[in-house]
Amino acid sequence: MIRVGFIGLGNMGLYQAKSFAQAAGCQVAAGADLSPAMRERFAQTFPAAQLYTAPAELLASPAIDAVVIAVPTGYHQPVASAALAARKPVLLEKPMARTVAQCQRLIEDAANADTLLMVAHCRRFDSHWKSWGELVTNGTLGTPILWRDARARLGPGSWFMDDELGGGPLIDGAIHNYDFANWIFGEPESVLASAIKMDPAYSAVDTGSAIIRYKAGHQLMVSWSWAARGTTLHDIIGPQGFIQFGTGDLTPSVADPSQYQYCCLTNRDGEQSLIQVPAQPDMYVYQAEHFLACIRGETTCLSPGTEAIKAVAVAEAILQAGVTGAVQPLAW
Repeated sequence: MIRVGFIGLGNMGLYQAKSFAQAAGCQVAAGADLSPAMRERFAQTFPAAQLYTAPAELLASPAIDAVVIAVPTGYHQPVASAALAARKPVLLEKPMARTVAQCQRLIEDAANADTLLMVAHCRRFDSHWKSWGELVTNGTLGTPILWRDARARLGPGSWFMDDELGGGPLIDGAIHNYDFANWIFGEPESVLASAIKMDPAYSAVDTGSAIIRYKAGHQLMVSWSWAARGTTLHDIIGPQGFIQFGTGDLTPSVADPSQYQYCCLTNRDGEQSLIQVPAQPDMYVYQAEHFLACIRGETTCLSPGTEAIKAVAVAEAILQAGVTGAVQPLAW
C-alpha cells in the first residue's frame, strides 16, 4: 500500500485525491493546506487522513510514501524541491513550473535525490485524446499536420490570472496542448505569437494567439482568452483528412452515447467515421495508476520533468513573443 499525501487541497488537489482513491494499492493518507476551509473540506471527504497546515509538516512524516502537489504554479518549484529533498516521489500538477529556469532546478533536484518527478500532464493518459493522436502518428491524416485550438471563456480569475503565480491561459490552460503536441509531433522549434489585453484587472496576459512550429514540419495553432466569451474551434487537419471533436454529422449507434467520448474522422473524399472511447475511468485515474506503478518500478514514467519542461519552454516563448512580436526560438 502506497500512502500518498496531498499538498494543496483546492479544487485540483481534491480532485486528484478522489482519483487516487480509485486506484488499487493506494491510501489517501494526508493533506496539507494553509486554508482551514480547504482542510475542512478535505477532511469531510477523507476523514481518516492526517491534516497539516504546512507542506514541511507533511513531508517530515515517515507515514507518507509519496506526494501530489497542487499549489499555485508560482510555488511549484520550492514545494516540489522540498519534497524531492525529503526523497518523496512527486506528482506535480501542470504546468511543471512558472519558468524554464525553475523547471531546470527541479530536474536537477530530482536527479540529485534519485527520486521520481512526474508532471501531471493528464492528456497523455486521456483515452479520448490518445485515440485521435494515434491517427496522427500512424499517418492516417498524411503530413504535415495543423492542429487548431481556439477558445474563449470567462476565466477562473484568482491566482490563475496573476502573472507570477499563474501566468494566464497561455500557460495554465493551453499547456495541455503544448505537451500533447510535443508528444505526438516531436521537438518544438519556434514560436510566433501576439497578445491582446482585454481586462486591465489582470496582471497576466488574458488573451493571445500563437503558432508553434515543429521540426517535423507540423504546426499547432492556439488562440485562448480568459477575458471574453466566444465559440470554440478544435480540429486536426492534414492532406488526407481531418479530425474534429464530437460526432460531426453522424449519430452514435450505442444506447447511451453519454457513456462515451467521440471524435469524427473525415477522409479526403468526405466520408465520415466515428472514433468512440469509454468516458470512464477518466484520465486522472489512469494518471494516478501510472504514478503508483512508477513508484513500484513496474513501468517507465510517461511524463517526467525532462519532457514537461518543453511545454513550459513553449509557454514562456509565447508570452515573450506576445510582447515583442518577434519569432522566438525554443530552448530548454
